[in-house]
Order: sequence, then structure tokens, then C-alpha cells
Amino acid sequence: MSIRARGLLPRANPAAPFRAVGFLDNLLQIWRPPIANDGLSGPLRFGPNKYGLSASILTLEWPSGVAPSELPNFESEARKLRYKALGKACYKENIPNLLLGHHEADMKETLLMRLIEGYRGEGLRGIAAEADIPHCEGLYGAYQSGGRNYTATRKESASGKAPSRETQILPWMNEYRKPGFEYGGVRMYRPLLNLSKATLQNALVEARVPWVEDPTNHDRTYSIRSAIRYLLQADLLPKALSGGSTSDSYDLVMAAGKIKQKFTHRDEYVEELFQACDIISFDSRTGSLEVRIPMFTERGAFFRDRPKEQWKNEREHIGARLIRLLLEMLTPQEYVSIQSLEIATKAIFFDFTYAKAFAPPNERRRHPALAVFTVGNIHCRRVDWVSGEWPPESKQPYMLDPEYTWHFSRQLYTESLPKPECAVAPTPYSKQEPINKKGGGVTFSEPPWQLWDGRYWIQILNPTRKILTILPLTASRLACLRSKLRDTRGRPTKGFQQLQTALRVVAPGSSRFTLPAIIDEMDNVLVLPTLNFEAEKSALQWRVRYRQVTFPRKLRKMAVIALPEKELTGVT
Repeated sequence: MSIRARGLLPRANPAAPFRAVGFLDNLLQIWRPPIANDGLSGPLRFGPNKYGLSASILTLEWPSGVAPSELPNFESEARKLRYKALGKACYKENIPNLLLGHHEADMKETLLMRLIEGYRGEGLRGIAAEADIPHCEGLYGAYQSGGRNYTATRKESASGKAPSRETQILPWMNEYRKPGFEYGGVRMYRPLLNLSKATLQNALVEARVPWVEDPTNHDRTYSIRSAIRYLLQADLLPKALSGGSTSDSYDLVMAAGKIKQKFTHRDEYVEELFQACDIISFDSRTGSLEVRIPMFTERGAFFRDRPKEQWKNEREHIGARLIRLLLEMLTPQEYVSIQSLEIATKAIFFDFTYAKAFAPPNERRRHPALAVFTVGNIHCRRVDWVSGEWPPESKQPYMLDPEYTWHFSRQLYTESLPKPECAVAPTPYSKQEPINKKGGGVTFSEPPWQLWDGRYWIQILNPTRKILTILPLTASRLACLRSKLRDTRGRPTKGFQQLQTALRVVAPGSSRFTLPAIIDEMDNVLVLPTLNFEAEKSALQWRVRYRQVTFPRKLRKMAVIALPEKELTGVT
């Protein structure tokens, strides 16, 4: 039997079975003595024979030497570990959709906590009903990766035989499925946010389904959240905050819904502008982007019915969010804040008023000194563009920048910041017995995928007994590599010429010093994986994919240059 959440998951495959609800050890018994009759000390009462679910408990793996009960930020650290444990378990069990049981009371608790912490505006949207699983960046298969392994088993055939082994990719993943790019990961849904805890408990009582509650939920001194929970449950908050039957009551959940609706409308307009971007080139081998950006004006649908002052207040926020969508295609950072994009917004967008936006070039205003800048570890450079006819079509709600394109690429690594590094241990192997006197062989275990610099997922089969390292290519390493690609008389070999051509065409200038390189213990470059270049033939094997990227739906032909797809041999 399987669970199917029909109507609850807008992006999920309705034919995909939602299996194996895991019961997380939220009581953290790894440091606290078991509580009598807590339902977790002995066998779980939720047996697969009764409900068709295979229950399991995931224990949290705290770093050695850490006493969780003594941590001042215990709750936030435990939350990160819970999501990591769930992400790993979902990937291991081939579960791409994770349902969480957050309900209306959890929404109120979160909103009150954010008010206390000083959140305003967009920060008071509340809990998201759908999102990628958090705190799993770098975990292959959990966060925006592993899509080739996430499949949905088809239904039983009409003949009544066992389910077919044929599989199909979940439809929502097809949006990101491109050769040379990763996609997938665990998608998280909260279908119970509009239901109260009492409603859920009554439904469980009626169905005679037992449940387990964490005793720490009733300890008002345990944390800020537990104190807020106590105030809500004991009805000790003022009616103006907790909501009620009076006309003056302020329903937190309803207020969050209004805030969400306001910002959702704005985000839809940002998405409309993103879809209008003209991607001239995206080269995943170096992680670089050249794009023409639309210059939106008050003729846009978002501004049409808004007062002029409100339009002026919103325009910079919209411009910043559009820039962030473009930077997210390249940046190694997990998150780029809107506040950090003030300079970028002034540099990229000229005067937002209607008269100036559609005026001839010499009458428009744009910050003259910001042709080159860095934001989010991305180097941004303005490039002249030969404009077409002038003036642009006045009926359009926005137009592409007629003067410039923008070139985005990875910022060069500096001495003040740690450089991205991944260690590659020797790959475990097993020897096969000889078959029919033809000799045996060696079979390797599948090596893990590692996220390097937040951009490249790299898988390396290391047949040596030495630890290799993935580090950025540097001038000294490149000079050493070039010297080794010359013969005894100092003449360049064929490999030298191939390297020079690849660097000149793909990574000219200083951009080559943002490329990943597989290095041995002597700091020698063995492989430049994104250039598919190997210094000398060896048993070393590798695969590299760019991380999941969202592109505008309409792209120029050959605009996206993808990394070559490869397969490892001799792997089980």
C-alpha cells in the first residue's frame, strides 16, 4: 500500500506513490534518558500490517564532543540536523516528495517568533507550503540534485502482475532536466497548514490512530518557541494578537496570507521580467553568463493600477529581485540578500520613469561609474550592445536594454577568503574471481558526488592509494602543467596545444583561474574536469555537472553550452 496526496501537491506526479513516512527522533534520546511511555522506547505502535506504512526512527548525528543540551542555540542546530537526516533518508529510500505535519498553530508560533526577532514585510509571509528541503546544501540527492535517480514507479498492470520496473522522471523535474546539469532533490510540502491542531487530533481520535507528543513541547522554559506555544495553548495572549470572535481581533494567519498575496503578485511580475531576459550565452564550463535585461516601466501590468509613489517604492525592489534571479545561476553563495544588490540595481537599470525609460539614449540617466562591480562573488561587467531600431515599440510593458548587455562570471579567488576545496579519497574496490580462465578484474564502488564551490557537482573514481584534491587552477599550477606538456627538447606536445586552445576559447584571460582542477599530493594538475582535459592518460575517471539552473523558457539556439555527459566504467 502507498500514500497518495492527491490535490495537495501541485507540482508532484499524481501517479507517484508517497511511501514510508519516517518518524523522526525529535526527542533527541541520544543525550536525554528515555521517557517512560513516550511511545519510542519500545516498538512503534504504527505497524505496517495495520496502516501499510514502514515506520522508522532517525537519530541525529551530533559532532563528537558536543553536548546538545548545553548549546545556547540548541533548537536551531537540532533543526538543521533534522532536515539533513530527513534529506539523506529520502534520497536513500528514493523519496522525492516529503510531507510535513506543520499545522495552523505552528504557523502562529513562527509568525510571533519572527515579530520578536524584528522581521517585517516579506519576512512575515509565514511558513511556506512548498519549498526545497533546507539545510541540505552540498548533500547530493537531497538538495537540487540526484534527479536521475529519483523515479516514480508506475502502477500495477491490468493483468494483476507485480508493479512494472519501468520508471519515469517526475514531471516537475523535467523543467530542469538538461544535459550536463543536475536537477531533482527533495521537495517539501506542508498540506496541513490551514488545519488547527484540535481538528487533526479529533480526526485521529475518530480514526483510532494513536500519536506521540514530545513532552518538551509542554515545557514553557525550554525555548522561546515553547514559551510562545504555551501562551497560545493557554490562551494567555491578548485577543488582538491571538485572534478570536471579536471584530477587533487580529488573526495572525489571515494577516500572513494577505502579506503573502501582496508579495506573490510582485514575485509574479519579477518572474515575467525574468522570462523576458535574453540569454545570449551561458557557458557552464566556466560558469559565465551574458544577458540582455529588460527595462521595465510603469506601463507594466504590475504598476498600471498603482499610485505613482507606490510604484517608485516598488521599482528598486523588483529590479533587485530580477538581478538576484540572474546571479543565482552563477553565485557560489547559498543566499544573496536583497540589501546587497543596491549598487547593482543602480548600475543596471536607468531612470525608471516612463519619460526617461523610452527617451533616446542621450537623455536617459544611468550611473556612469558602475560599469564594473562585484556582488555575491560574481564579477559583473557592462558590454556595449549595437541597438536596433529606435524608438522601441511603445505598446510593450518592457523592452530589452538597447545599449548594453551584461557579462556575469565567477569572481576571482582572493587570499583573504578560503578557497573551495574537496578531498577525494581512494575509491573502494573488490577483486573478482577469474571466470573460465580468462582472468579476474577489479570492480569499484560508486564514488560520491561532491559540490565544489557551490557550482559543480563532481564525481571522481580515484583508483590510486593517494588522496586527491579539487582546488582552483592557479597561475603557478598552470605554469607547472605547461612545462610538463613539453618534450625533452622543450617543444610543445599535442597535449600542450590542446590545453592552449581550450583555455583560449573557453576560459580566456583571468577567467581560467576560477576553474576546478584535480590535484595530486605534489600539487600537480592531473585533470581540468570542466574542460575535459587530462594531463596524461591514467585510470582516473571523473564526471562533472553544473548545479540545477532555472533558465527563461525561450532561449536562443546554442545559447547554453553544457558540460559533456560521461559514464564511469568498472563501477557497481
